[in-house]
Order: sequence, then C-alpha cells, then structure tokens
Amino acid sequence: MSTPDFPNGFESWQKTHFEVVEVLCYIRSLEEGKKPKSFNESVDQSATEDLYQLALKLTNQFEEQTKGKHERFLFDEIEDFVWEEVKKMEH
Repeated sequence: MSTPDFPNGFESWQKTHFEVVEVLCYIRSLEEGKKPKSFNESVDQSATEDLYQLALKLTNQFEEQTKGKHERFLFDEIEDFVWEEVKKMEH
C-alpha cells in the first residue's frame, strides 16, 4: 500500500477514509442483496485486498481534489464522489 500524502492533514484524511469505507460497504451490501448467498458468505463480511486498495485510492484521490477547500459537507461529497468513481469502474 502506498503511503498517503495527507494534503489536508492526517485528521482530514482519516475522516475521509472512514467515510469512503462506509460508502463502499453500503454499495457492497446493495450488490449482495441482489444475489443469493450461503450462510457462510453472509457471515463473512471481511474485505479483500482489492477493496482495501480501492478505499485507499479513493481516499487519496478525494483528499487531493479537495486540497485547501475549507467548507466541505464531508459525507454527502464523499458519497457522491465514491458512487461516481464506482460507476466509472463498471464501464
């Protein structure tokens, strides 16, 4: 994993990362609800290395794009950002 630059400071990066992970988990739960799964699959909610990397990439990308912006509505902006990035990956 690459080390983040923390363009807005560590505290901002940490908050952003938390919110990015929240949105990714929400998206995953929506997708999982569309397909049947076994009991073991439903109990195992651990992430994969790919998901860890995606969360890191999106966090760093969002932090860089919002560098120096003082007024941010963190969750709403991050949710929109993550959905847009995930949709880009699907095409």
